[in-house]
Amino acid sequence: MGQKLALVDIADEWIEGLLGDECAIEHLTFGADLTNLEYHYYEHVALHNLIPAAIEAEKNGADGLLLGCFYDPGLRELRELLQMPVVGVGEATLHTAATLCAGKFSVIVGRNKWIPKMADNARSYGLETRIASWRSLEMSVAQMDDRERAYEAIIREAKVAMEVDRTEVICLGCTGLTGLARRAQQELGIPVLDPVAIGLKVLEFRAELWRLQGVSHSSGSRYFCGSLFWASKPKQAANT
Repeated sequence: MGQKLALVDIADEWIEGLLGDECAIEHLTFGADLTNLEYHYYEHVALHNLIPAAIEAEKNGADGLLLGCFYDPGLRELRELLQMPVVGVGEATLHTAATLCAGKFSVIVGRNKWIPKMADNARSYGLETRIASWRSLEMSVAQMDDRERAYEAIIREAKVAMEVDRTEVICLGCTGLTGLARRAQQELGIPVLDPVAIGLKVLEFRAELWRLQGVSHSSGSRYFCGSLFWASKPKQAANT
């Protein structure tokens, strides 16, 4: 039996070849009127749209949910409300980067405006001291549609991070840069992480772990909300 995954603002072309044929996908959105989540108010609006849809997805049998924004909007709120695994592409990418190097890694973002929120997240994930630098392309999400310009900016900032910051891994800190990591990795000669690819594979693993062993995020302390608010009953681990 294949997995059923709920993906938030992840385009079909981004996931081609990354998941098995038996995997069923349900597409959710932060909101049709939102072209980006660069502002705190936009995130508030996005969660108002997303939370009811995410709860419904779990009720309908979803095995996990992926948040398609490096800000990881709603990660904490949804982990309070849902029992199925909830993965943010930001958290997944940063943790993966930390396992790929003995030293430090760098994150390339679209604009300087994004860095304080993402740095706060990295601190809460326990990864602040592993980050060599935050480098900005000074491009909006919409401007990333110019793929060649975005690629050239990635290479420019990555080379600075390698030469000046001594970074060993590059994280692309926006889903708008999806699809450019592999080409950049070949040119740079160090790992370059695509947040959608990393997020999908982490979600796939977490969903399988939940399905087979009943293991998901802890409901203790930070994510405690009480079973009254859970969208569904605990999923029982398969007999092994």
